[in-house]
Amino acid sequence: MFNFFKKKSVGETITLKLSGLHCSSCSLTIDGELEELKGVLSSNTSYAKQESVIVYDPKLTNPTKFMQIIEKLGYKII
Repeated sequence: MFNFFKKKSVGETITLKLSGLHCSSCSLTIDGELEELKGVLSSNTSYAKQESVIVYDPKLTNPTKFMQIIEKLGYKII
């Protein structure tokens, strides 16, 4: 009816398929680097799924920057 409790989506979400992650530390490294980037609201990288789900503000950043950071760390985007 009034949607008082409905969360409003802030930003956009992208899921990147990755390869080269060897352990959960790899996930933490990626998340740490991405979350330092201005405009990234959250990053959740899963070693088990070999993917990264990133919520970001498209006015401040874009997926190309995420890909550059991930590749600079030594991982591949599939």
